[in-house]
Amino acid sequence: MKSAWNFTFPSKIKMYLTDLLLPNRCPGCGKLLIWDKLMCDACRSKLIPAQVCPVCGKKPCTDHSSLRFDRALCLYEYSGKCKEAIYSLKYNGGINFAIYCGEKLGEMLEEQGISREADAVCCVPMSRRKRRRRGYNHAQILARFVAKELDKPFYKDLLLHSDTLTEHHRLSAAQRRENAQKSFSPGKNKIDLKSKTIILCDDIYTTGSTMNACADQLKQMGAKKVIAVSIATTMPENDN
Repeated sequence: MKSAWNFTFPSKIKMYLTDLLLPNRCPGCGKLLIWDKLMCDACRSKLIPAQVCPVCGKKPCTDHSSLRFDRALCLYEYSGKCKEAIYSLKYNGGINFAIYCGEKLGEMLEEQGISREADAVCCVPMSRRKRRRRGYNHAQILARFVAKELDKPFYKDLLLHSDTLTEHHRLSAAQRRENAQKSFSPGKNKIDLKSKTIILCDDIYTTGSTMNACADQLKQMGAKKVIAVSIATTMPENDN
């Protein structure tokens, strides 16, 4: 798979040359692929489209009155090949799935007319401690490809994640909400968000507490609307 830290926006020539040194592999199964392919047909066919509420991004719906973002759009259910491909993106340095999903999310935003009102794209930030350990923020990689697909600016470091000692995925839904509220603050990129519509990107949408907390900060910073987009949403049995 292409390395996340070697390049951000691969041209066709760059992808071909990179493949000579680092063979291209499917993020879902690890199978070798031709240099310009992002995912094998078998794994792509096993991605399950997310049939969820277009407002809260869940099925069944959550309490809409508690949402700080205006809409939540998700591509797939967080299961099977999608889960494996996200793991590859997060831990194996591969960006194939980020490129693929960036294109698909861009298409979805275009189809629903959201791209026309969007002013910029940003991402859920990662703590400095985790970023040092992992080497990159996978949500930022996804957001850059979404921005490229929409031809919109990408706002880096718009939000800051505090270095909390508690890993978010280890918490219950109630604990996630409490932890998320304390975890995010305005970043060093001081951009005027007044009356702007911001696309907020992350890889997995679980309870919505992270997206909600980030959207709340963006609204406090002046954003008119926040559209939360993610690669995958968890199903009810995985949300607790």
